[in-house]
This record gives sequence, structure tokens and C-alpha cells, in this order.
Amino acid sequence: MTSEGGYHIIGGGIVGASIAYHIGRRTNDPVHVYEKGTLANETTKKSLAFFGFYGDETQYRMKQYGMELYNDFLSSPRADPGYVTTGRLNVATSEEGAEALRQDVEDRNTRLADADGKRADTSPVDFAEPHELKRSLVLPFLDTNTVTGGVFRPQVGYLRPREMAIEFIERARDEGVVFHENTAVTDLTVDDGVLSGLSVDGEERTADEVISAAGPWNPRVAAMANVDLPVKHTLAPVLELEPAEPIQYTIPWITHRESGFSIRRNADGSVLMTHHPPGKHADATEYDPDAVEDSVPTDLRQRGLDVLESLLPVTDTFDVVDERVGIRSSTPDGNPVVGWTRVDGFSVAAFSTSGIQLAPATGKVIAKQLLDNDPTSFYEGLSVSRFDSYVDHK
Repeated sequence: MTSEGGYHIIGGGIVGASIAYHIGRRTNDPVHVYEKGTLANETTKKSLAFFGFYGDETQYRMKQYGMELYNDFLSSPRADPGYVTTGRLNVATSEEGAEALRQDVEDRNTRLADADGKRADTSPVDFAEPHELKRSLVLPFLDTNTVTGGVFRPQVGYLRPREMAIEFIERARDEGVVFHENTAVTDLTVDDGVLSGLSVDGEERTADEVISAAGPWNPRVAAMANVDLPVKHTLAPVLELEPAEPIQYTIPWITHRESGFSIRRNADGSVLMTHHPPGKHADATEYDPDAVEDSVPTDLRQRGLDVLESLLPVTDTFDVVDERVGIRSSTPDGNPVVGWTRVDGFSVAAFSTSGIQLAPATGKVIAKQLLDNDPTSFYEGLSVSRFDSYVDHK
């Protein structure tokens, strides 16, 4: 067995890179990142990379740190992560959907009123009747005759996902972190609830800590450590559409409440359609990430195009020019599972979407846990022990 020790991170996407950066800048011990393909070229690259203040208190606080760090990175970028502010418009086309949007706003306002002044989201957010939408937003293509209501959140934009990951990677390398591409972790060594090593392309290495940041492969990696993660999967399909006539201005990220289909205009004028199913964690399933192809299922593609055409009739003239399919992870409460597990020496960073948004805070939380033995103020909201069937070792 090769003597190595130190910190070993499985997964070279933005989450693994953030963890490496946060640990590497605070320790002189070896830090290694293993990516079975090329860096930031799997789930991260397929992300639409939105950043916005929505979610519960845990996510708001994590995003505050993320926005602060991204502002720091963007002030002197190593790559070209960009940032485009679009806002997010959720629209409903049924009375039930409109009522759900109204309730979302009420719940948000109640939550923020109880936040003791520690508000992450300071933007005005309110329910809008259909006739109000075109009085307040640039939405020439939206068919308000089909819409029963909407909610606009101005503090939302998007980044270039792979380039944002490269920001972390380059800064981590400056701290001595070693990244290994085309390198697979095939097994973990656990004895009596303590992890002592890992197998890297068949070579055994000792390890002080192993952190799984493997995206949809997390359940598979965790199983190597005899840890059963409460993580399932949904498909994250993306169609790239080319308008017949260029759209010369930014339009909001528009999401259909009832179906989960959404549309976004890119800075280059292309348009992306994606789908986030509105069902619950119980409705999710499990996919083999290595077997999912970059071809959007025909029925899902057609349903999405039909929804978009009903909301924005102009999309009937758009051509599909590219497609890809990612795998979105899902947890029971919609928040990530981050940090210690009941196996000493094995930590996880498993998400329920929002990896781009929550990666910075995830890196900070894991670094503080592993280097300071500090559970952090996020512990109750992120630890796997919050689920009744899991018992934490700390």
C-alpha cells in the first residue's frame, strides 16, 4: 500500500474543486482530487449554472457566502466564468398553479420576517396577475392569455459552469492541490467503521480523509464505505434552440410551475430549454450515470417544446441544434447532504440541485469540519444525521 495520507477528494467538478481549494489553502498536508474523466466535464459542464436567492434559510446563508466568494473571484478571474443577470419568472397556467405561487410568496415573506434581520434576499418579490406582467417586465413573446399568474425574482443570473470550476481548480493548484484526470477510485478500505485508504486505478493508498463529491456517482462511492445515502436521481435534459430571428435583449429565466419546463436566452443569442420535474423525492429514481446518453427522450422533448410554444408561441420557429442530458441528484428535503458520515474518515457532498450555487459554502463547511473539528452552524441543515434512519458518528 502506497503511503500517502492527507485528503483525497473523489470528483473533479465544481464541488470537488471547491472542497480542494478550501482545504488546500489551510493545510500543508497532501490534497488530491481524482476525476475519472476530464475536470469539470460531467455534471458541472451540463449545468445551466443559475445563481439566485431562493430556497430555505440554510440555502440562503450558503448562497451569501457563495456570492461573496464569487465576487472576489470575478474581480480577478483566472478563467472566464462571466455572469449575466436575467431574473427568474415563474408562471402558472392553472388556478391551482397560481395559488401555489401565491403561497410561495407568502411563505417566503413569513420566513424572512422571522429571520431577525439576517436577510439574504432583499429583493422585492410579489405575485403578479397576468395583466401586470407586461406592465413591469420586457416580455414581448409571453402569451399572457394562457398565464394565470407569475412571480419574478430579480436577484437571479447565471455563470459559465465549467469556467467557474476552473477558477477553483487554478486557485487550488496554487495551494499545492494535485488533480488527477482519467483516474478512477475503485474501492475504499473501511475497518470497524474507520476509513483508512482507497484504491486508485488498482493501487492502494492510505488516506486520513476521503471526501466524495462525485455528483450522481455519490451513492455508488458511498456504498464502497458501507454508507447508504438518501439520494435519488432525476434527468436534467437540455435542448439548445436557435431562433429564426435573433433576440437582441435579455429575457428572464421563465419556468412553468405545473410542468417544470423552463427556458433561458444565452448571451450568444441561443436559447436553452430544460426540465426540473415538480414531483417529490419519492417520485425520483436511480440511474446508472455511465449509461445515460446525451439524447433527450422523445416524449420529454416533445412535451417541453409544446409547453414552451403555448407560453411563447414564437418558439415554434426555433430549431433544435444541440442537446445534452445530465443527472440531477435529489434528497428528501431538497437540501444537500454535506460533511461527516458515520464512517470516520469519510465525508460526502451530495446535492439536490444547486451545486453551482452551494459549492463555495460546501467547501468551507467540509474544511472546517475536517481541519477544525467544527460542525459549523450549518450542521443541522446539512448533516446526513438529520434523517431519522441515519446515526452520525460525531
